[in-house]
Amino acid sequence: QIGCNWKLAVDNLFDFYHPQISHASATMSGFLRPTKVAADGTLVETRPRPPVNQNAHRVFLGDYGHAIGGGRMTPELKAAQAKAIQNPEDIDPFLDERWRERPAAKAALGPVGIETRGHPNIFPNLWITGYQLSLRLPKGPDCTEIWWFTLMPADVPAKERTDRMARSNHVFGPAGLLEQDDGENWDQSTRATAGVVARRYPLNFSMGVGHGAPTQPPEDGPRYLDVPINEHAQLWTYRAWAEWMDAESWASLKQHRTSTPTVPV
Repeated sequence: QIGCNWKLAVDNLFDFYHPQISHASATMSGFLRPTKVAADGTLVETRPRPPVNQNAHRVFLGDYGHAIGGGRMTPELKAAQAKAIQNPEDIDPFLDERWRERPAAKAALGPVGIETRGHPNIFPNLWITGYQLSLRLPKGPDCTEIWWFTLMPADVPAKERTDRMARSNHVFGPAGLLEQDDGENWDQSTRATAGVVARRYPLNFSMGVGHGAPTQPPEDGPRYLDVPINEHAQLWTYRAWAEWMDAESWASLKQHRTSTPTVPV
């Protein structure tokens, strides 16, 4: 259990301007990528880190509050992936995205979905990340219970099974380094909002507002926004939640809900 409202935990999954700060010490420990000790005693990664453009994000806003937000495939990432394929030892098995080249994947996701690398949230509180599912369950206005489920293919090789289990335990869950970072942020942020001065002012959710406009891809595909780091998915989640709470019935919600935006939230 974590001392925060469940919506704050959901908000966090779309937030891509906290990892470099909140998870800096976890990243520096080298647990996510193989490292070796250099002559001066510092840790050096033995696999190249893929280039990530923080201004290249893709957001999908779905009916009834569903959303996907986060990074997208860029030419630089595609080039790094193509180079890694020529050097299999350079491919991090947990960041291996060669599946994007499979015809079945392209057919299922389409030309727009195949390029998204963001986090999906099944409204209201089911986060899908990699091969894990996370439920953020409310246990009160300031208390959330986190449930994690790790999916494991029945035919996965023994070494990969061990690696997946180790990564799951080290990243998320009660002993997860990233989960502890996030949980402390949520708890302390919740405490801070209860202060005398903090209660006088509204929270600021204006990051990225006014930047980017939804694009309609060919063949009537899903609307999406290609934007810098933003809060469009968070704003959509909160708007949908408010409408669900105000609706007198399911029929009323269907009739009066806000349709998927045609402009940024």
